[in-house]
Amino acid sequence: MTGQIDSMRKSLKENAEHVSMEDDGWARKRAKTALKFLEGKNLRVLNAGCGPGFDSDEFRKAGHYVVGIDFDKSMVDFALKQGFQQESQVADLNEALPFKDGAFDVIFCSEVVEHLPIIGVFLRECKRVLKQGGTLLLTTDNPTYIKNRISFLFGRADFLVHQPHVHLYTPSKMQELLEKNEFSVLKKKNIGNFLRASWGDVYLVVAKKK
Repeated sequence: MTGQIDSMRKSLKENAEHVSMEDDGWARKRAKTALKFLEGKNLRVLNAGCGPGFDSDEFRKAGHYVVGIDFDKSMVDFALKQGFQQESQVADLNEALPFKDGAFDVIFCSEVVEHLPIIGVFLRECKRVLKQGGTLLLTTDNPTYIKNRISFLFGRADFLVHQPHVHLYTPSKMQELLEKNEFSVLKKKNIGNFLRASWGDVYLVVAKKK
């Protein structure tokens, strides 16, 4: 497992979609969609896998206190320097998170879980560091995207081997995994114009810690 995780880190660092400091608006769009499902002010938010922090900035501008973590020090340093989040810390989502039980009201994790060798470790840690009734906002790529289905019919399934993704989760499978880890799923929503989460390219899951 250590070798697999090391390989994942190397692949992520070499991949332009992870290391890019260019703000194309996509991370902010995902954050703005997720923010619509939050209630309350001045919430303590963990951005798990924050990257350069453009999404953190949307939570900060909405009045929340944001702690961003990423395995890549250059990312957390950039996010902090830009003022996108109030705290930054290097952390590995494949291991225990460096926070006390119940430390956060919200965890936002966007376009990250598809890179993790074993999602169960991360979901258990999310449950631990969230307060009772805390909210998990999670986005990930959808293998059942309409275009993927059509491509598959014609023998083209490049989305299945997209580097550096290691796992893809359908909306229904993600709900199953979250419920197994004692979360209640409140909403599954496509990030975009499709009405159904199962039709679009990327979807959001809104879940509460039981």
